[in-house]
Amino acid sequence: MLVRKMKTEDAEQASRMTRTVMLDSWEKNELGTYPRKALEFDMARHSAENYRESLKADLDFAFVAEDEERIVGVSMGKLVGESGLARLDWIGVHPNHQRKGTGKALLEKVVDYCEAKGCHKITLNTMPALVPAINLYLRAGFVPEAYLHEEWWKVDFIKMSKWL
Repeated sequence: MLVRKMKTEDAEQASRMTRTVMLDSWEKNELGTYPRKALEFDMARHSAENYRESLKADLDFAFVAEDEERIVGVSMGKLVGESGLARLDWIGVHPNHQRKGTGKALLEKVVDYCEAKGCHKITLNTMPALVPAINLYLRAGFVPEAYLHEEWWKVDFIKMSKWL
């Protein structure tokens, strides 16, 4: 498996893979907790067109995990100007590649990138129902920083952060 920066030509495949991950996660973990309307909103935001636009933005970053020339994972985020803060907005691994170190490799790439850019902190939001993701973040040194009651679509989230 190879983790590398996302390229413009990856946008279509990365977007399809991400939407597969979102639907799978919703069916396994979020059904009854996260509204279908919210899932559809999120999936629309992860279009190939939006990925291509994000790749043009100076402060955005995106990485893909590849296995046998197929994209099996995506991580995306933003540097918040020159503040030293980075936000991890999305990380997802295709269901057939979960629990094989792909998420860990993507997260390590994000941390390395943010350190190289001079960041002192990476922050993210996740849902309490996403226990595998929370465990991944905890093992990588992220700590819960806040509980966000009815933060998004009236769903609770946990803000987690890692200081670099």
